[in-house]
Amino acid sequence: MNRQHLSPLMASDIAGKIVGTDAAVQQKGTPDWPLMERELSLSLEKHVKIRLTVDTPHGTSQLRGFVTVINTYLKEIKLREEDDWQWIRFEDIRSVQT
Repeated sequence: MNRQHLSPLMASDIAGKIVGTDAAVQQKGTPDWPLMERELSLSLEKHVKIRLTVDTPHGTSQLRGFVTVINTYLKEIKLREEDDWQWIRFEDIRSVQT
C-alpha cells in the first residue's frame, strides 16, 4: 500500500487525487496558499496564535487567535479569539501571520 503524508488541510479522494484547501484556493489563484496553509496547520497543531487578514462584506478585517478546527469538507477554519470564536471560509483568507 502506497501512503502519502498529507497536511491537515489536504485530503485525497478515492482516485488518490489531492483535494481540499489546495484545490479550493488555487481556483482563486492565491500563490501564497502553501505558506498560509503551513501557518494554519502550525496554529492548530502547536496552539500558536496567528493574525489573519480576511475579506468581509465591509472590506478587510484583522483577526487574532488560535485555529481550533480545520474543516476540509466545508472549506473553513474555526478561529478562537479571546472570548469568542468564528468560522472563516478558506476563500476569505488573504494572509496569515504568526
